[in-house]
Amino acid sequence: MKKIYINYSLCLLMVLFASCKKFIDLTPLDQANVENSFQSAADANLAVMGVYDALQSNSYAEDMALLTELISDNARIQPSRQGDAGKGDYRELETFQITDQNNFLQNRWSAAYRGIARANNLLDKIEQITFTDSTLKNQYIGEAKFLRSVFYFDLVRFFGGVPLSSATITNTTDAFSITRSTEAEVYNAIITDLTNASTVLPLTYSAAQMGRATKGAAKALLSKVYLTNKQAELALPLLRELTKAPYTYILLPTYAAAFDTDNNAETIFEIQYTSIVPGEGNALPNFFLTNDNLSGREIYGASYLGTPGQGVCLPTDELYNSYEATDARRTYTLLKYASRQEGIDLYVVYKYRGISTSANNAEDNLPLVRHADVLLMLAEAINETAKAPNAEAYDAVDAVRKRAGLPVFSRVFDYESFKLKLLDERRWEFAFENQRWFDLKRFNKAVEILTAKGYDINPAHLLYPIPRKEVTISQGNITQNPGY
Repeated sequence: MKKIYINYSLCLLMVLFASCKKFIDLTPLDQANVENSFQSAADANLAVMGVYDALQSNSYAEDMALLTELISDNARIQPSRQGDAGKGDYRELETFQITDQNNFLQNRWSAAYRGIARANNLLDKIEQITFTDSTLKNQYIGEAKFLRSVFYFDLVRFFGGVPLSSATITNTTDAFSITRSTEAEVYNAIITDLTNASTVLPLTYSAAQMGRATKGAAKALLSKVYLTNKQAELALPLLRELTKAPYTYILLPTYAAAFDTDNNAETIFEIQYTSIVPGEGNALPNFFLTNDNLSGREIYGASYLGTPGQGVCLPTDELYNSYEATDARRTYTLLKYASRQEGIDLYVVYKYRGISTSANNAEDNLPLVRHADVLLMLAEAINETAKAPNAEAYDAVDAVRKRAGLPVFSRVFDYESFKLKLLDERRWEFAFENQRWFDLKRFNKAVEILTAKGYDINPAHLLYPIPRKEVTISQGNITQNPGY
């Protein structure tokens, strides 16, 4: 699917819950339009595209970077921007002074439930369509369940237990009466969706459809769900399966090759962007710039016509210095930039380079899971299951390290020391792929590591506050997390 893109405002999907009582560009506002929009397999495909679109928005990429990278030891705000008016939401994340009115939390909550609502609507309505190809129908169902699980997985890791709905909500009474499900209930729903999706999704697609969710994507994400839910023994067989036929994922020869071409042999699932259609590109290359007026052209070349960056998600010096000196991942991911505005050198994210000639509309896809992730999760699952690494675990990590130009591990680590080594490898391999905060939490190291680096974090910060608006409009049915 180079690239999946449609103007999804025509998807005619209702969003009553969490992001308020409205249709998405639906005129007139009546249920008949929703019903009439599901008449054919082509209509179902359009609805599936609408669910992908909820994942594809630039707010997803930017908000996820802030909520997973800026909150961690990977990123910081440009020094001269820390006191700027309008940067309070960013500062809250950087300093762990987070409030329930933070706009990025509200954005993520609303956008996730928008995607969930679209998936639910498709799953509710698809049975009224007569398909001549049941495999295609099952594929669409699998895609909707995969994408719904992506949204819920983000929500449960950010907020803990959240309202759980698997059907379209059609009135405000039902919307406002929904309460928070437990974390266990949310994880069970995610596991059910991904398990179902993995049985009906295809192994691959034609070139024209490349980028849609596959069987491998469902199993890879399910593996990460199991690891996060402390079920490493269930993740392990799935991860082993993904390294063998019929799956053909590989580590590409160089780290750069994993990003130079979208939807490549290392890709398991990427969020698709294109610069061909205005508004369907990736804003991250611009977002990660400093606020210097010339930074874009100086970094990306004279063809860059975008605005300066906001300087709100720059790599920390500590991240840069944490890499081993010969690590190719540092050279590709981070770039030193002499900031005139600051009078010092800053680092910028250099991983996403597909700059177009229009602002905020780059070509780069955003990886959600790649084969390197499978290998490092495999090592993690072995270590967690056996409480010690074995040759298979070392081999998996060594493959990733050798690709980065690093020596293999000495095979001397116990459970805890190997776990810390894995956490470092994941930091370097996936920097600014929106994984650091989730990894720190999954490894139970967020408070320990960040406190040691001077961050004012406490255990309550491991969950974000529920957005105040959601607590208010629920009339108390949605309760706030402790500590907020």
